Amino acid sequence: MSDGIKPWLRIGYISPHPLIDTLPYEFYLMAPTGVMMTASCLEIADYTLEAVENQLAVLDCRIDALVKRGAQRIVISGVPVAVALGRQRMQSLLDRLQARWQLPCDTDLEAIIAGVKASGAVTVGLATRWHGQMNEALTAYLAEASVEVVSLANSPRSMMENAGLDDETGIALAMDLGEQAITADSSPDALIIPGGRWITAGVIPILESRFGKPVITNYSAGLWAALRAVGHHQPIKGWGMLLSRLGPGHA
Repeated sequence: MSDGIKPWLRIGYISPHPLIDTLPYEFYLMAPTGVMMTASCLEIADYTLEAVENQLAVLDCRIDALVKRGAQRIVISGVPVAVALGRQRMQSLLDRLQARWQLPCDTDLEAIIAGVKASGAVTVGLATRWHGQMNEALTAYLAEASVEVVSLANSPRSMMENAGLDDETGIALAMDLGEQAITADSSPDALIIPGGRWITAGVIPILESRFGKPVITNYSAGLWAALRAVGHHQPIKGWGMLLSRLGPGHA
């Protein structure tokens, strides 16, 4: 077997949902050859702190399984998980996990924040499928990281409704909401399209080409952060400014 087939980087993802499809689909659209995703799942029932806390007891078990499969980095996926816990508690949890397994641990949201800052943006627009309380909590989380939300376009949906969102509707919705947020009078420096249960990868290059501003999603940011951390400097074209600026001359 060719050595080129063997993975050189395994990223362990913990999804908040018992079934995953958009995560591996978008990951392998963007990831370079030799980067493997290993996934384990929680079963978060709703966008609430109680629902997240109910699953924390099994988190270590899920990570242990990923580590035994050779994961070199852990990503706790799902922006609502981080938002429910709040930034201070989420970062403390990441510190504990890193100390226990001696591996880098990240979240989608922390990777998004790092990506926003690396792009030079200070203000952002949000395009979400979440209700007001979720958006307010996300805005507060970003503010703690000195990222100011200046525009919001949202289509409020429950977790169950988002789980049932068909691909065509999700792609169209991401495009529509993204354009609303990025063209707002407040003129954000960058656009964040958070959430993992809709296909957003194809929206990134379209909106960037139209408006000339970075568009950052869960999986583009998570992959960018992982590759940058291991010193991978080969730019990835076609999936947005963030991944195309992986070279050593960029932050």
